[in-house]
Amino acid sequence: MLKLLTFPPSFDEPSHSPFCVKAMILLQMSGQIWQRENIANPSSMPHGKLPVLRVKGQLIPDSELIENWLTSQGADFYLNLTDEQKSLGHAVIRMVEESLRLSLIYDRWLDDQNWAHIWPVFFAEVPGPIRKLVSGMARRTVRSGLLSNGVALMSQEQRLQKAENDLDALGQIIGSDAFILGDTPTAVDAAVLPVLSMIDRLPVATKTTSLLRSKEWVQGYLERGRSALYSDLI
Repeated sequence: MLKLLTFPPSFDEPSHSPFCVKAMILLQMSGQIWQRENIANPSSMPHGKLPVLRVKGQLIPDSELIENWLTSQGADFYLNLTDEQKSLGHAVIRMVEESLRLSLIYDRWLDDQNWAHIWPVFFAEVPGPIRKLVSGMARRTVRSGLLSNGVALMSQEQRLQKAENDLDALGQIIGSDAFILGDTPTAVDAAVLPVLSMIDRLPVATKTTSLLRSKEWVQGYLERGRSALYSDLI
């Protein structure tokens, strides 16, 4: 049986990480029989990150590489779609994972109100006497990453504008469809839904949360997506 090594659930989401939830959804879509194994510290994993799929002793890291392996086993995450639609889907995933997701990271890790809720949960397995120290070190690492890519150098208004650009592009693509590329969920929704859902479910609502909820298409998409893709994961 396949085993997905993943961060634990939190804040009504199947995992801390949108990439872990993405991998779970892809496994469900593939029809494979699998189990999850929650891991708090991924330092011993390939790349030092999660998710990782264990297949007969082999470790496959990264949600995209997991998708590729599942496809090689016969899964079709873009059933009846054209090559053009698949290419659009690839671009959407890149936009959400490499751009919009940074808004989630910023609000979780650098917004003090959210951080007060986040660190006790994300670092719950760390021994109590050093939990705050370890979480503080991790927070500084995340801050450094957000500074290096420029997100933490922007004003709030600038970050919101970038997030709105991404959300408006998604709104144009989904149009009146139920999901991003039509009426049936695809691998694109496996990537998009967790990011939007985690912004919506931040412990303390932020301006990013308000922006997300202000988009007419988002609430319906979240309801459909959670019903279709989360029901067997929580």
